[in-house]
Amino acid sequence: MYTFLVVFTAAIIFLVVYGYLHLLLVKKKFAKANKEDQKRRQERLDNLPVIPLSERDDEAIYQWSFHHGDRLVARTVGPEIDEESKKVRFTEITDSDLLLLPDECHFRKYKLEIDTVGDAKKTDTTNSEEGRILRQVTAQITGYVEH
Repeated sequence: MYTFLVVFTAAIIFLVVYGYLHLLLVKKKFAKANKEDQKRRQERLDNLPVIPLSERDDEAIYQWSFHHGDRLVARTVGPEIDEESKKVRFTEITDSDLLLLPDECHFRKYKLEIDTVGDAKKTDTTNSEEGRILRQVTAQITGYVEH
């Protein structure tokens, strides 16, 4: 019986050590793969297009996305900029189908987050050229575009 307990204990210890070493090997593989993924992601981010301020349209709103980089997402009508209260008011924002309202966007030299929309409607659902129109829009200035 004593021999059985010694062999059984040795087998348990062997399995625990083997499992621990296997776990370390798997963690090392995942760490290496994670570093490679981060490197690929950073290379992708570095290669995304950035539209400099000098080339941007003054009446357009731009947004950055992971898949497209900077892109024009809407056009503005009647912007009123109040730097003291850090607000921008737009009479209308047209062709705004690509504009993601909860995300930060850029207008001229400002970084904005849209607070309120008075009215939104789709002018022609069958024509993809006619986009969503937002009226009486208020946005908060959260910062300034650096590039």
